[in-house]
Amino acid sequence: MKILAVNGSPRGEKGNTDRILQPFLEGAREAGGETETIYLKDQKINHCTGCFTCWTRTPGVCVHKDDMPALLEKMKAADVLVYATPLYIFTVTGLMKNFMDRVIPLLKPSIIKRGDQYIHPMRHEGIWPKRVILISNCGFPERHHFAGLVETFRIFTSGPDLDLSAAILCAAGELLKVPEAQDSIRWYLEASRRAGRELAEYGHITPETQEILERRLIDPEVYSSFANTHWESYDVQEPQPEKAVESAGAGTLSPPLPLPPMGKGMPDTFRELISGQAAAFNAAAAGNLCADIQFIVGGQEPGNYLLRIADGQCTAHQGTVPAPALTITTPSEIWLKIARGELSGQTAFMQGLYRTEGDFGLLLRMNELFSKKSSSAQ
Repeated sequence: MKILAVNGSPRGEKGNTDRILQPFLEGAREAGGETETIYLKDQKINHCTGCFTCWTRTPGVCVHKDDMPALLEKMKAADVLVYATPLYIFTVTGLMKNFMDRVIPLLKPSIIKRGDQYIHPMRHEGIWPKRVILISNCGFPERHHFAGLVETFRIFTSGPDLDLSAAILCAAGELLKVPEAQDSIRWYLEASRRAGRELAEYGHITPETQEILERRLIDPEVYSSFANTHWESYDVQEPQPEKAVESAGAGTLSPPLPLPPMGKGMPDTFRELISGQAAAFNAAAAGNLCADIQFIVGGQEPGNYLLRIADGQCTAHQGTVPAPALTITTPSEIWLKIARGELSGQTAFMQGLYRTEGDFGLLLRMNELFSKKSSSAQ
């Protein structure tokens, strides 16, 4: 089985679409499939001008002298065509649209009726039909945003010469590039690999694998919070370190909490956890960082706590400040489980067991900033 994958992402190999596509193709190769990936960003493909010369003066041959004729030959030789595109305004990218427009030389101009519809028949009889696989990802957290894209390909393959065999549609696709999320989404990439293997082995993707690929990666509300924090960070001007400490000084803070005794081990209470994190502070990793990390704690031990990082030190407090760099809202028992190593911080975040607001990058540095085992909360 020859599988030709066409990646229409402007980011090419670095895009989220390719992070789904390549495991799929790896699986196909494991089952004996022959695969090739074309990155449209690296091809010279001119716009279709609608001149129809490829139907009249030079049947099957376009007026443009670019890379498209060679791609048409690859399409003719393939058994399966994989269209891989991120979702751009609810459809394909401009690169992919150009490519799809330029497939016209493979069609004949006559309109004939096959079944209950009128179509343009394909040239080069004997090499059709071909299976089509659609792979896409989007930045929205819900799958219904793919409806327009799926309808485009449903119509595109409605004739007898192309069959839309499967669609792998990944909502919340931005998670695919987040290093800290890889353990939590490994199951999805493995399902993509399994889908490719099944296609090459059985000629289709099994319903069981398709069902896995349709599961969501993350709770939509959690993902939206993550995405909003990312975009809001572009509007925030970095304060001077000394001003950050001054602005954080207002509020209802207690004096610094006492550090836990040496050799205390795992914390039994949230108060012990916070003071333990201050004791585990890694000044070398922090550098000149000045930031307040606010904890809004519910669950079994409700309360408000703060970790203040300034001048190469970290102190723990009870209370609140008006403008913390990062706010973590969590049940006390969840953060305790994370600190004790009983629960992955990344997994807990993906499942919406705690919420954050503010500098998400600071959250990702928690392991680095508080490096002792008893305080590795994220």
